[in-house]
Amino acid sequence: MRKQPQVTEQTRANLRQAFWELYEERPLERISVREITDRAGYNRATFYLYYHDVYELLEEIEGRVLGVIEHLVNERLLKGERLEFSQHMGLILRLAQKSRRFTKVLLGEHGDPAFTRRLKEIISPLVDRFFLPEEPLGEQAELVVREFYLSGVVSTIRTWTAEDDPMPIDQLINLLVRYVL
Repeated sequence: MRKQPQVTEQTRANLRQAFWELYEERPLERISVREITDRAGYNRATFYLYYHDVYELLEEIEGRVLGVIEHLVNERLLKGERLEFSQHMGLILRLAQKSRRFTKVLLGEHGDPAFTRRLKEIISPLVDRFFLPEEPLGEQAELVVREFYLSGVVSTIRTWTAEDDPMPIDQLINLLVRYVL
């Protein structure tokens, strides 16, 4: 007997929601399948129909968040002319703001370091295109400069999304342009 797609997706959504509520409170290692299913109103067997373990569930959520960012980077930011820092950083920050509930945790103290690494991989082409000089620096120098910018962008997003009342995006960008760039 095949399950209805709407029921399957609703069950998965309920499991993701229950997991996320727990993940907002504590590290992944301290979240059990039992807690997720109790919170979502299912039994453990239902969880295992959809996910192998809590790590797979987290990976699915991270993939959804990163997929939206990757789409923005590939479809909007890399296809156009050379944008100014304020334009592409503004788009990234608006996206981080829309998914703040996730980025705050995923980049936070209990977040997954693999998420940060994957985020850097996605935004790396932006750094290559907009920050690295056109003349070759050499492989080692490019790695250092790229990591400097990537770490700065990710740390800015981490710090900004962690604030209970973050400063407006335009104010943040002006601050960065004025004092950092």
